Amino acid sequence: MDIVNSFEIEGEKFYFYDISKVIKENEKLRRLPIVLKILLEANLRKAKDNTEFSKIIDIFENRKNQKIGFYPSRMIMQGFSHLNFFMDLASMRDFAKKEALEANKINPEILVDMIIDDSLDIDDKDIVKKENEKNKESYGFAKWAENSFSNLRIIPPGSGICHQINLEYLSTILHIEKKEDKFFLYPETIVGTDTNTAMINSFGVLGWSVDSIKAQGVMLGNELLLALPKVIGVKVCKQLKETVTSWDIVSGLVKLLKEQNVQNCLVEFYGEGLKYLTLENRAVISKSAFEYEAKCSFFAVDDKTIKYFDETRENEDYGELIETYLKKQNLFYQNENLEYDRVIEFDLSKLCANVLFLKKPQESMDIESLQNFPKFNKTESLEDSDIVTASIVLSTFLKSNSYILAHAALIAKKAVALGLKVNSKTKASLVIEPFIKEYLEKLDFLKYFKELGFIIIDYKKDNSIFNIESSIEKEIKSNNLNLCSVISSDIQIEDMLNPLIKSNYKMSASLVILYSLTGKIDIDLFNKEICADTYLADLWPKSYEVTSHLGKLDKILYKDIYKNIFRGDEFWQKLKFENSSFYNWDKESTYIQALTFKKEPVLEKLEIQKAGILAIFGDNISTKQIFPLGQISLYSPAARYLESMKVKSFEYGTFEDRKQNAEVMTRGVFDSIDIKNLMISKEGGYTKDYENNEIVSIYDKALAFKKQNRDSVIFAGENFAKGVSSYWAARSIGVLGIKAVIAKSFDEVYKEDLISFGVLPLEFVEDDIKTLKLKGDESITISDNLIKVNSIVKAEIHKNGIKIEIDLKTRLDTKKELELYKNRGILNSFFEKKGL
Repeated sequence: MDIVNSFEIEGEKFYFYDISKVIKENEKLRRLPIVLKILLEANLRKAKDNTEFSKIIDIFENRKNQKIGFYPSRMIMQGFSHLNFFMDLASMRDFAKKEALEANKINPEILVDMIIDDSLDIDDKDIVKKENEKNKESYGFAKWAENSFSNLRIIPPGSGICHQINLEYLSTILHIEKKEDKFFLYPETIVGTDTNTAMINSFGVLGWSVDSIKAQGVMLGNELLLALPKVIGVKVCKQLKETVTSWDIVSGLVKLLKEQNVQNCLVEFYGEGLKYLTLENRAVISKSAFEYEAKCSFFAVDDKTIKYFDETRENEDYGELIETYLKKQNLFYQNENLEYDRVIEFDLSKLCANVLFLKKPQESMDIESLQNFPKFNKTESLEDSDIVTASIVLSTFLKSNSYILAHAALIAKKAVALGLKVNSKTKASLVIEPFIKEYLEKLDFLKYFKELGFIIIDYKKDNSIFNIESSIEKEIKSNNLNLCSVISSDIQIEDMLNPLIKSNYKMSASLVILYSLTGKIDIDLFNKEICADTYLADLWPKSYEVTSHLGKLDKILYKDIYKNIFRGDEFWQKLKFENSSFYNWDKESTYIQALTFKKEPVLEKLEIQKAGILAIFGDNISTKQIFPLGQISLYSPAARYLESMKVKSFEYGTFEDRKQNAEVMTRGVFDSIDIKNLMISKEGGYTKDYENNEIVSIYDKALAFKKQNRDSVIFAGENFAKGVSSYWAARSIGVLGIKAVIAKSFDEVYKEDLISFGVLPLEFVEDDIKTLKLKGDESITISDNLIKVNSIVKAEIHKNGIKIEIDLKTRLDTKKELELYKNRGILNSFFEKKGL
């Protein structure tokens, strides 16, 4: 069915896939949540024929638990830990050049934004210099990659935090694609490589985080397959009390959604109460999705979103384009009666100011309960419940925290006007990065923090803000005092706390200021009289006061944040790189080394002949055991390689440090003291070489099999490779030439990861490693003339002239997995797809 339509704005014609054509004809589709309409548009746009088009309509109309595609238009990568993706592309270009193929066809298939957020204290020149020298090779490769590949943007180190830049500068809400001189529009959708990716859902952009292997697949043009997700509707109703901040909103919401079990669901917010949630509030809510294990927390685009976009981009024409398109597609928020799988009511009026008690486990409590703080001990100058440190820590400037900051600053201003000061018992600190300092000065706010008694400290992550005078330390120890600290922070600070301060409370910046004025935690905060007929509650600014002050902010100041975002600092600008389509690899480098790419023929049949057994593992082997990212140990295969490159043992570092060196990473597989190969009694990544009757590393034995052109396999028990997805835990298996992993059962994600790198996951049908009594000196042959989804194949185990036949199930569970395996994984598949 042809659903292409068009409209004009300012004389420019735009085309789009008009889902309103199918929605108008179908009441069930019209009532779909907006997140599902976004997915519906993408799947209809990608439909290959009318049959697939009708099938997609049926899945969405009847909310069937069947697979659909998620087709991200952009990827965001934080840091340069994924440079190896582009090293693979560079290696492919080398192979294409060698084979006289069109190497310049090899580029990311979607737009990739790599934000090299180093999170350094940019005022500490010595630290910056040291870090720059350490990362010089990686930075140099990144600059070459951006210049050489299309669809790649590098934001240099020191530009800001990844998801701040994504929300406030990079995101466009719509994706514009040029096809045959026509401009096509569709919703921007995003995947990222860390959990904070979900923040973008506050902007009406659907997106979530994926593991590294799926990210690489998406970059190479693969869709993400998922069962049609459940959508939980959160009905936001009523209005916030004036004393409630975004901190309280998120705390209340996280607590509610944790109780409601929204794991892996899409959460969509709607209702009359949305108008009371600023974009700043929404950003914090969306960012917290991982805390209650939702895939994302989505806010559809509304008038607030368009206003936010215009303020941060100053491009009103584009804002008009966004609104026009989304309204035509029924994707603009209208407070319609949509049909959710489940509805949860979130009553804003029931929220109250609360704090987080930093103990294990952490406990959220309202401030009224702090009045019951237990008091047993006191001295002449101190008693239980006294606040000895009050800290506000802001490591990044974000429009979403500008409201919070201005709110706190107005409290400081009002307090100064009344002649108030931070309590003499309390050491108060405002720890901010340089731009926030400039921001507060421009608003004429910084002076109020100073006059109130806050020490202004340039941001640097250390625990000095929690230091207390030695006299206080002595009193605590001598009298077992239970003293307090109050903290507002946008970073994890639990590991920085002073162990002598027993009660630590995390709260909004505004509450930190109020408590710092009183010096005590056990008070009726908002009813505390601070002078004649004036209460602490009177210092609390109204919402209109905050927005009024923010409106005075010169927009040029805000634009200054991003005007040179792609330029980088002086070190970055001076980095040299070759203006070439091909990277000039330094064979002596111990930080940047790629795997050599070689195109493999498509598999037409399954044929593993007389494979040797590399290792036999028991149950519940984890990805951390398969590939530990810790210290590179002495005498290990990775250490021997580094030694051959003249690296001193004290410079080996960790596998994480040398993540861009494929030679090191490949040698790291099974290099764990916690893993046990059942072929031998020795713990660690060893195996038995039966030909030479000696114990060797698994890596060395795999290499020996490869030199003999002999296939190898691994056997395992139940739940093989459980835990967090690990890129090299799967990729190294393929690189070592291991053809199959045969287990009683697999972790589902790892099973998919193996297929992504051309390794066949096979499961026992009836037998297992115990019943077969494998020793490791056997050989195994598996052959089948036709590779099929979930087929049962015969395997022959040979030992000393004896043959045992067993049945194995191929864990190729979908046509997509079957196709990917036959094409030898994501890299070979991409090369094949490019017609090379």
